Amino acid sequence: MKSRSVLPLVVAVGVVTLLFLPADSFAEPLDISTLDSACIATELKNCVVITSGRLNQPWGDAEGAPMLAWQTQSGFTDVDGVLGGFVLLTHRQDGWEVLDSGFDGHDFSPPMLGMDGGMLHISGYTGGTGAYNVDRLYVWEDTGAARLIEDWIPVDMGQWREAVGPMLPEGLEIWKGVDFDFSDWFYGTLDARTPLWRADDGNCCPTGGWATIRFEIDDQHRLMPVGLDYVPNSPDD
Repeated sequence: MKSRSVLPLVVAVGVVTLLFLPADSFAEPLDISTLDSACIATELKNCVVITSGRLNQPWGDAEGAPMLAWQTQSGFTDVDGVLGGFVLLTHRQDGWEVLDSGFDGHDFSPPMLGMDGGMLHISGYTGGTGAYNVDRLYVWEDTGAARLIEDWIPVDMGQWREAVGPMLPEGLEIWKGVDFDFSDWFYGTLDARTPLWRADDGNCCPTGGWATIRFEIDDQHRLMPVGLDYVPNSPDD
């Protein structure tokens, strides 16, 4: 009688194991031997590699082991014309897999790992006069699966602009992309610097001074402003 309970137990364990595996656990590993010369997992036509590289584990028992690789790319689509893109790869037990990718900007920079290795930032901008942000930000945390799995968690960067409005000096606005700096998260530095525009300014020529926006990442993994430092233009500007 006891032997009949073994099969259900094995099946149950297998189901639990599958639930804890990443969604792409069964994806075919990627060959990155042409990382520097041929676009990987791209959505762009006539794609060329602009930058590429690898990041190894910077801490712990696995220090020096493969961790991340990337490409920034350039090409076009029939709908959007000339575009830039990025592909971010992660190294798991069976090899390299796509962690994230984006093809919604004009230019992307190589990923920057924060000082303590717990934050990853990819800077990106759209084309045109606005040069709006299409940055990506990730933090290294547990994924919530019984706290047994750690991975790169994407941070929502889409809500801070609306939230920062009430913090700006009266009559001043942010019209373009900002310059994020997440390089020193270990010491609590998450900020962005931007000029400010008055309503009658030209798009090219803001006259409202400069703001440094201070951020925190909330418990919903959203980048949210928590303060602002304002420096007005001098009378000679």
